[in-house]
Amino acid sequence: MSTNDQRVLIVQGAFWEICTVSIKQVLRGSWLQPGGKTKLLVIIQAFRNSTGCGALLSCDRKLHSSATINKKKEDIEEEIQEKIAAYSKNAEISEILKLAEMQQVEFEIAVEAGKLKEVAVEYAMRFEATHVILHRQLRKHQKYFMDNLTCGILRMKHDNSIETIREVEADEQGSLLNPETLEQEENAFENYICTLCKNIRLSIGQKKEFTYTELQLATNGFASQNSLPDQGKKIYRGQLNGWHKIMIREHPSETIKDKEFKIEIHILGKVKHENVAMFLGSCSEGTHRLLVYEYVCNGSLNKYLSEKCKKLTWERRINIAYGAAKGLEYLHRERIHGSMRPNNILVTHDYQPLLSYYGLAKNQYEALGHSSDAMALRPFEYLAPEYAQSGIDMSKADVYSFGIVLLELISGRKTLEDTKGQTFLRWARPILREKKYMELIDPAVQESLDLYQLFWMVRLAEQCLDWDPKLRMSMHEV
Repeated sequence: MSTNDQRVLIVQGAFWEICTVSIKQVLRGSWLQPGGKTKLLVIIQAFRNSTGCGALLSCDRKLHSSATINKKKEDIEEEIQEKIAAYSKNAEISEILKLAEMQQVEFEIAVEAGKLKEVAVEYAMRFEATHVILHRQLRKHQKYFMDNLTCGILRMKHDNSIETIREVEADEQGSLLNPETLEQEENAFENYICTLCKNIRLSIGQKKEFTYTELQLATNGFASQNSLPDQGKKIYRGQLNGWHKIMIREHPSETIKDKEFKIEIHILGKVKHENVAMFLGSCSEGTHRLLVYEYVCNGSLNKYLSEKCKKLTWERRINIAYGAAKGLEYLHRERIHGSMRPNNILVTHDYQPLLSYYGLAKNQYEALGHSSDAMALRPFEYLAPEYAQSGIDMSKADVYSFGIVLLELISGRKTLEDTKGQTFLRWARPILREKKYMELIDPAVQESLDLYQLFWMVRLAEQCLDWDPKLRMSMHEV
């Protein structure tokens, strides 16, 4: 890594003591060489004073008064400006600026408002930090930063020393050097061709910023005959230059900001795995926010479960479960989370699974209610019990959703008539608890299933569906 690529982000709350001794250590330390950049990110936590009933009351006011919201925004903006002005007059900050000049490194202060952890992670991605140094009061949030960032993580201690939580070795572009991942990337797309339709998986290349006109031409003006209803809302197939087959998806959030969209594109662009549909590029022209993926030739798992398709043999179900698990484990290793449900598991004519529409962690369940398939599970049934809480472990929420998919592969898609009006899990849990596993089996595969594989899949599903996320398996363990 070149020295001027070194970027250190120091994170702290607005009302915490600035650890000037620690910051000076950073400027003098090995994390920065001449030409490097340091930024002190100070975060004002919005609505920080509301707790308990007060929080509920403030929530009620927010819901019913746009004037209250606007006033709060004005107050926060005023507070940000006051903080910036105060820091510009602070004698200790002046000393830090002089030291930075002596060390020939850049030092700046940024003040942001919002939820501390989320704002810090988003800012670190945008800043392309090589190291993030956490204020000592952020100790309890170390795991969150490690799960959501790939850079080095350090923490200030009470004695003003700096403890390394995770160091990373980076190449000249600052990307992680993970030998296993690199080997996987080299071998992942070794001339894969679908044996039936001869569709060839695209090899990795530079991610492209498409024009809206290009995508209009590729889809014949986003014609209805090119929509893919079995894969969700507003997803189209197309052909670039008459031969490269692609899938185009509208971003699930209509309100995503430009900087957030760019961060997502940066993350998605690094993905490469044999069981993950490749992200090819995006379009952010005007108000359009479109994501472009490689085309997967045989539709989604959702279609085959819903149609109770006889082609979905037991052997193919096992293959889909195994491939989906490998793909999701890879995404988690790259700190990316997937919307794990049958709509987003695409298959080739050889029934090789590829995960798609991954990485949109904030919005991944927004589209759950858009399925028109009357036989599909209700949207909330894919959500982990803890999903409504803040600060959840998204990887464990994905594991829960994967457990639902395993049960669907075992039992076939169940309608409310099949489950006597109960939700899918309410019907399945007593059967699992009483170990009446044969009652779960899809009649279409009852004659061909392997009993050992059945019990293995059932036990795996049970461990994925534990109510307590801490007791669930990780995808690495799966």
